[in-house]
Amino acid sequence: MTWHILHKPAYDTDFIDLPKDLQRQATRAHAELAQDPVTPRGNTIKKLKGWENLWRYRLGDYRLIYAVGKNAVQLLAIGPRKDVYARFERKSHAEDGILPVFAPDLEAQLKPRENILEWQKHPEWMLPKREKPRGEPLPRKLSPALLSKWLIPEDYHPALMRCRTDDELQAADVPDSVLGRVMDALWPPSVEKIAAQPDRVLVNPEDLERYAEGTLRTFLLHLDDKQRRYVDWALKGPTLVKGGPGSGKSTIALYRVRSVLEHAREVGEAVPEILFTTYTNPLINFSESLLRQLFGLSAGEKLPTSIKITTVDKIVFRIVKQSGLKFDLAEEKELTEALHHARASVKPAEPGDLEQLMITRAIQDLRDDYLLEEFEWIIEGQNCRTEEDYLAANRAGRGIPFSRKTRRAVWKLYHAYRKYLLEDRTNHKLTWGILRQLALRLVQTGKFIPKWDNVIVDEAQDLTPAALALCVELCRDPAGIFLTADANQSLYNRGFSWKSVHTQLNLKGRTRILRRNYRSTRDLAEAARDVLAPTDLDRQAAAQEYIHAGPPPAVYAANGAADQAQWLAQQIYLAAKDLHLPLNAAAVLVPSNSLGPTMARWLNENGLPAKYMKSKDVNLDERKVKVLTLHSAKGLEFPIVAIAHVEVDRLPKETRATDAQEVEEHLSGQRRLMYVGCTRAMRYLFVTYDRSLPSPFIQDLSEEHWMFMNDEE
Repeated sequence: MTWHILHKPAYDTDFIDLPKDLQRQATRAHAELAQDPVTPRGNTIKKLKGWENLWRYRLGDYRLIYAVGKNAVQLLAIGPRKDVYARFERKSHAEDGILPVFAPDLEAQLKPRENILEWQKHPEWMLPKREKPRGEPLPRKLSPALLSKWLIPEDYHPALMRCRTDDELQAADVPDSVLGRVMDALWPPSVEKIAAQPDRVLVNPEDLERYAEGTLRTFLLHLDDKQRRYVDWALKGPTLVKGGPGSGKSTIALYRVRSVLEHAREVGEAVPEILFTTYTNPLINFSESLLRQLFGLSAGEKLPTSIKITTVDKIVFRIVKQSGLKFDLAEEKELTEALHHARASVKPAEPGDLEQLMITRAIQDLRDDYLLEEFEWIIEGQNCRTEEDYLAANRAGRGIPFSRKTRRAVWKLYHAYRKYLLEDRTNHKLTWGILRQLALRLVQTGKFIPKWDNVIVDEAQDLTPAALALCVELCRDPAGIFLTADANQSLYNRGFSWKSVHTQLNLKGRTRILRRNYRSTRDLAEAARDVLAPTDLDRQAAAQEYIHAGPPPAVYAANGAADQAQWLAQQIYLAAKDLHLPLNAAAVLVPSNSLGPTMARWLNENGLPAKYMKSKDVNLDERKVKVLTLHSAKGLEFPIVAIAHVEVDRLPKETRATDAQEVEEHLSGQRRLMYVGCTRAMRYLFVTYDRSLPSPFIQDLSEEHWMFMNDEE
């Protein structure tokens, strides 16, 4: 039997620091372990004392530490015997029963994880003055020879050699990948941090030597058995993979692209054309980068032309533009103007018809934003083209119930609203909902010819039924449809069944659920659930397993906006230092665009390089802390996340609704928004608010899952 060889990034850093002769010896050891890693052989292979599942391989005075799982060997560390054994010292863990998880397939054999109370190890985090700690000297002087050995390009040597302290190193103007390699080499990660790193696949035993020489740029990410089975599962769909945050849905979707191409090559079929859709603009470049890695392409090489990565709305825009229709997207004030015109133009009920008169008055009393949401979510979102369509539409979660007569009155109002937007202009004013309807109709009537053999839709829960139906129509055969979704993270969509979206979207028996969370610690994931109401929780998707544990999230009651920024600047600085990550591994999320620039300015004034980025301008490579709205962060992840201004009328956003059901629906949507923000965090999560304006959501956070802090100065 041949064992799969996996390796941690920390192992890669150890490997390139080895002398060349030891690299060659390690390569031979990799090949040997692939044949049999579990049979003790003299003084060469032995179990590591104090661990259930760790082994060591002797290479002279050096030791290679590895874990063994189901058909897989996990390379963890390699280095001088004394140094490596110090990193795997069990004393600190034996006291509290904590065992870092190595080789996830062995998880069931390990003792249950307990909270690592990291806060207790860092008393400086609790200092009321929140003064920025001074930098510590680097453990090794950065020389050209040392940096070259670590495969650091010469262009970055001057900036790195000027660094004398860890503070200066964190602020160095070099790419994250370069800085991460230097930090791992200077401060070899602890067992907890090694366990938290992703697994990479070692296809050939000598690949690490090629990596050390600089001829191999990167390694493929590893999928475990529970994930891998869904990459090739039911290649003839339609199929759906559901899972909670961090379960690997998006990674599986990316691997699915490669699998579809490989399958076509194996069976001698023509190269399939694949459309991969993401929900937000920031995810386009991110997905392209990961796919280039999967295909073994360098940064400058392009993906095959048969693969297109884009958002559904970019496709929508292209379809309608190609039809020749001249249009502009209506702004919010123009939508309100159209609604007011429609209200004025709809004739009142005939005298004597008391019931109809009451309905007309009730419609006139509905708030503008409620009616605009009805138009967007229900009428346009569910592609209602006729009054009968609207009468049959699913209005689950809308709060205010509508009778058939009320729906007829609302449809009449919508008809006048839409007519006002479309008529008497050189360029029609359209909503995104109308655009999606038009695009769907153009594809259905054959007026948009390009289609794809496979359409892969990531984060499908955030698309309207009309947009999802368009994705189905863009696929030459429904068998090529593949969806991923998480109902708990839906920000915009309202209740509907998959089958009602499109007659050919029959997912019965074609749905699978991922239960393991690879992104966040158990502590952060369980704390995030406090934000959701019980009725909002998809319990199937939420029943997760975890492979990481860590400190609980912290909530800080601040004295105003400036105090929030000052406290966050220190916490982010210390968390990045603890993780040995650059400061731009953090993101600060705010409820609205108006709060972003001010928060970025305050963070900069407190010594934390930060930049506010709108959704279309998000640049994950920028060497600054990203300040984003909660909506813009959808689909992204960061080791360190802060959510600021969790305050009344900000989160939840103010609503003029008075109906109890409608208010509850609004609050439910805002809870899901905060939940999405919390689940962007991988290792550290901070929440701040002005103590004079606490959001009602703060009261829902339990002391069991959250650490509450305040400044009583």
